[in-house]
Amino acid sequence: MIPAPTDVVREGLIVIGGALLAAMVIGYVPGLRTWIKNQWGDSPNDTPRL
Repeated sequence: MIPAPTDVVREGLIVIGGALLAAMVIGYVPGLRTWIKNQWGDSPNDTPRL
C-alpha cells in the first residue's frame, strides 16, 4: 500500500519539526551537549575523508 502524498508530507514535517526541536533543546542545555559528546567520544569514525 502506497501512502497518499499528503501523508508523506505530514510525516516529513513531523520529522523535520522533531529534529529542529531536538537541536533547540541541545543548544539551550550546554550540559546535555557535553554529555552527548562524551557518549560519542569512543565510537569509531568510519566516515570516509575526501
